[in-house]
Amino acid sequence: MNSRFALPARLAARPFDVRRGLPVPYVSESDTGEVDFGRLDPRRVLRCGLEQLCSACGQPHEESVAFIGGPGGFAQRRYTDPPLHLECAQWSLALCPYLAAQQHRRRRNTGADLTPGFIEAEKADPLILAVAAGFALGGRIGADKATTLEFYPRPWIAAFRFDYTSDGRLAETGPVDLF
Repeated sequence: MNSRFALPARLAARPFDVRRGLPVPYVSESDTGEVDFGRLDPRRVLRCGLEQLCSACGQPHEESVAFIGGPGGFAQRRYTDPPLHLECAQWSLALCPYLAAQQHRRRRNTGADLTPGFIEAEKADPLILAVAAGFALGGRIGADKATTLEFYPRPWIAAFRFDYTSDGRLAETGPVDLF
């Protein structure tokens, strides 16, 4: 599954990190070409919101979008990570080490390399892949004057729960009620 040639065309077109065997997500690459899998480039996150681009492949969204997050974001209909195409989200759950493996942790960001709005939080468990009929973009200014972009899903179309198995791998465990 890690073969570049097995990927959907839009992910296969992304720059490829040979060491990791992964396509570089659009939001993990800066406009200068610098890649950091541990943080989101704030300019690209904003561009995803304003131009309706997928955070994984960087290509325009179609009618629906997918969000990956925990039960809290799903219930509140509020995310700080930009949406993806459904196909890109499915591949992200399978390929992204942070999502696919329970024990994988992101490196800690501190000081100058901290993406505005990025919060060190516990890893979501379970994960919910939710599909919505588009999204709205919002934001707020925090106490430290940092802008936090927020993505607000429009009505849910479908949602699927993923849990970590006894061997620490992510597996789909069923649909989620849409309330």
